[in-house]
Amino acid sequence: MLSTAWAWAEEQNLEYYDPFDTTPIESRATYSPTVSSIHFDMVGALAIAAGYSVEDAAIIQAYSQATDSEELPAENPVYTFDADPANYPTPPPISQVSATPYCPDPANTADFATMGSYDAAKDQMQCPGCFTSRYGPYGVFFHFPHARADELYATRDWALGRTPVLTGEVIYAYSSTAKSFYQEAINIYESSNCFVSRTVRIDTGSIQAGSLEALGIYVHSLGDNHSHGDCIAAADAEGKLFAAHVTVGPMDPLAKCSWETSHKVEFGPSNPDTDRTFEGILAVYDALVTYGEETGRNVYKPIPVHDANDADGQQMYTYIYDFVHNTGSSIDPDGPMNRRLKADELRNWALQTRTQNSAYWPQLFLPAILSE
Repeated sequence: MLSTAWAWAEEQNLEYYDPFDTTPIESRATYSPTVSSIHFDMVGALAIAAGYSVEDAAIIQAYSQATDSEELPAENPVYTFDADPANYPTPPPISQVSATPYCPDPANTADFATMGSYDAAKDQMQCPGCFTSRYGPYGVFFHFPHARADELYATRDWALGRTPVLTGEVIYAYSSTAKSFYQEAINIYESSNCFVSRTVRIDTGSIQAGSLEALGIYVHSLGDNHSHGDCIAAADAEGKLFAAHVTVGPMDPLAKCSWETSHKVEFGPSNPDTDRTFEGILAVYDALVTYGEETGRNVYKPIPVHDANDADGQQMYTYIYDFVHNTGSSIDPDGPMNRRLKADELRNWALQTRTQNSAYWPQLFLPAILSE
């Protein structure tokens, strides 16, 4: 299903590479699976510009992509998740479900859940502990989050270490004909007429609050909030409990959620979709900067991107703008590699800029530098 060059999803022929590899990007070894030029390549470049060490940036980059891919690389994975499947939430029996606008007739609804159920999703998940999986119980929570305290901001506060545990929402679809809500060419709202939400504590395995891995997960969800923003708004306007990709026509109220069209114009000349992509990347950068400020984890001071009077800020802004608007459209076969090259240009420029310009050196560096 994911064979086109979507901005925030896997792109055709753009495979994973070891983020610690320093081989020139044009000749760098790549491995399955395919990745997103934003969630993977651009996040790595942004982390360098935000002041993180090369080692820390690699972890952020890898877990931003792994939030989708689950395991990187596909064979002998280095980056993955290890939540305990025994801690995945269990759908309540339909007999315990009260009637709501989202489940109007539980008494006449079959007592089995597909969406939200680990037992129904485990064959599609890459690993049992991959709690961020698009197929798993928390697919909506991580990939179609509302920008509010109990969804996206819950992940933010956990990632920044403001709260020690991650509390999130799981949504169950009862009596559904669909095996999975995320990657089936269906309309989940038609395949089930009973949806139930529960707020639970999410087992994140060895990934701790405030960690770089948690930050990678958060910036991925933040990007998805922007990428799926119009879809989320359309689903809200239609009174849906959650947003998801669906198969509908161009005149349908949920057309912004369409598998066929909702992501196909996220690169190229300026339009509402490409502008949303650009704004989403800036939001991801701001999140990386905020984490560095709150934790002190970044080694260098971040390069500004919003300061129109700063030459470096203008240059960085231009790199991001060109990445979105001047690397080819979403259907251009050369687009994914063009974007990889542009992200690598930004990364190399940021590495050089932060080491040569003392404005980005932290105070603890100055005595040693000035004594030389």
